[in-house]
Amino acid sequence: MDAQGPKVVRPFVAKANATFVTVVDSADGLWDLYGFDVIPNGYYIDERGYIRYLKVGGFDVREPTTTKILADLLAEKWGKKPIRVSDKPRLSAKKEIVQLTKQLKVSSRGVEKRLHLAELLVETEQYKKAGKEYDTILAQHPRQVRALFGRGVVYHREKKTDKALECWRRAYALDPGNWIIRKQIWAVEHPEQFYPAINYNWQQEQIRREEMQAAAQEKAKAQRR
Repeated sequence: MDAQGPKVVRPFVAKANATFVTVVDSADGLWDLYGFDVIPNGYYIDERGYIRYLKVGGFDVREPTTTKILADLLAEKWGKKPIRVSDKPRLSAKKEIVQLTKQLKVSSRGVEKRLHLAELLVETEQYKKAGKEYDTILAQHPRQVRALFGRGVVYHREKKTDKALECWRRAYALDPGNWIIRKQIWAVEHPEQFYPAINYNWQQEQIRREEMQAAAQEKAKAQRR
C-alpha cells in the first residue's frame, strides 16, 4: 500500500527477489475494505476467495512461526475453518465504473458507491474524474476520512504535493489512530527515511517528537483557557 504507486514499491520487490505478482494498492482502499488502520498485515486468501489466515499489524513473512503457517496452508494442512468468503467474482475495473456511474445517475445517494467509483477511477488513472467524485462527497461530508485521503492521492498524482499533504493532514486529524495515513504523510515529507530502505529507528524518534509536540500544544491550550 502506497499512494505514490508502483515506482516506489518496485525496489523493495526487486530487493526481495520476489518472483510472484505484486499488486500495489495506490488508492489505499484496503484499509477501509478490511477494517485495519496499521500495517504491515498478512492475509492468506485461497483460490475460492476464502480468507484462511490473517495477522493485523507486525506481520513478517520471515518469522519461523509465520513460515510454518504458510507452509501448512499451501500444503492444505491448515485445520482452521475459513472466516470469510467473497459473494461473487469481481467485474473488471472498466465494467464496474460503467455500472456504478449508471447507478449514481439514477440515485446520487450512496457515499460508499461513490467512494468505490472514485477509487476505481484512480486505479485506471482517470484522475480528473476521480477528483470530481471526491469533491462531490466532501461537499456533503467534509469530514469523510476516506474521501479526504483519496482526494490527497489524486492531488499527489497531479503533482500537487502541498494540496495532497493538506488533505492527508486533515484526514489524520479526524482519525489520529490511523497509522496508514500517518506513515503516508511521513513517506512524502521524508522520502529519504523510506526509500530505498525503511528507517524504523527514525520512525520511533518521529513518534516521540510528535507526541512531545502534541503535549506542548495541549498544555498551551490549557493555559489559554
